[in-house]
Amino acid sequence: MDDTKRRALQAEIDALLAEHQGDARAAIAALLHDIAVLASDAESRTSRGFVRGRFAEPKRRKGLSGTSGG
Repeated sequence: MDDTKRRALQAEIDALLAEHQGDARAAIAALLHDIAVLASDAESRTSRGFVRGRFAEPKRRKGLSGTSGG
C-alpha cells in the first residue's frame, strides 16, 4: 500500500473512531452492522437465476425438508 492510500485509510479510521467518541468496540460494532446490512441487501437483490449452479447448495438435514416420512 502506498503512502497516499495509507494516509487516506488512517484518516477514515480516525473519522470512524471520532464518530464513536473513541470507542473502538462501538466502531467495530457499527462496521459489523453495516456489513450485515450490505450482505442482506446484496442477497435480496441477487437474481436466483443468475447464481443458479454457481454455488453449492447447502446440505439439508433429515427431517427439515418439509416432507413427511423421514
